[in-house]
Amino acid sequence: MNLTRLIMMYPVLVMLLFFAFQTSSHAASEDDVMERIRLLEIQIQQLKELKEQQKLSEDKEQHCLKPLGDAKFCKCIAEALPQEVSFEQYVHFLVTNKENLKYNTMLPESRKAVDASIAARDKCVGKGWFK
Repeated sequence: MNLTRLIMMYPVLVMLLFFAFQTSSHAASEDDVMERIRLLEIQIQQLKELKEQQKLSEDKEQHCLKPLGDAKFCKCIAEALPQEVSFEQYVHFLVTNKENLKYNTMLPESRKAVDASIAARDKCVGKGWFK
């Protein structure tokens, strides 16, 4: 190629490079926007899960308040119980001995829930609300 032709093509090459950079930059910003959207969706899901956990805790607290009427204890027990354990299950775990619960044949997750429920009771009663 001769020099005159290169000089004439220079503006075209500059424009092509400019558009290529703009497209690349645009694609990068689109990727950035998509990543931000993905992160927002994750945060929204986490907020939904947190809201559900709070509702479960409030339900446990209300179920506890009906028979016991001790707001401090009920708030403590609602927060201390494992998420998967309802107040009714908690009472069942406490009033039933381990043999009748068939504790030794339970899955490890179930035994962990029973143990955590008993520990929650000890923690909440131990604070002196029933003394």
